Amino acid sequence: MQRLHRDPLRVNVRVEEAESGRPLGHLVDLSLGGFCVSGPRPAVTGIGPVKVRLVLPWAIDGARDIPLEVVMRWARPVRGRQRAGYVISHCDDDALRRLSHLAARCAGRAG
Repeated sequence: MQRLHRDPLRVNVRVEEAESGRPLGHLVDLSLGGFCVSGPRPAVTGIGPVKVRLVLPWAIDGARDIPLEVVMRWARPVRGRQRAGYVISHCDDDALRRLSHLAARCAGRAG
């Protein structure tokens, strides 16, 4: 399995189930292909894509969230919390623009 480079985030971006609003945790890292979430409870599981929403601390292009469809690839406990890795299976053009902006603005780049 190929893993795209993911930069750690320097801002607090919440992740929740899109339909129920159940909190999943906060983004740990992000790439345009996927992300890692850290939270107190088990991650969303299931077969096929799951709809989630990244809740932004400020608006990007007039929106405070980024809706995505994701597939969980792994989950494990890390220092008393649950971490899970997701690959993005679908997002619309507006969501992709906001995701690109978030990654460029908030990801910690070495160097």
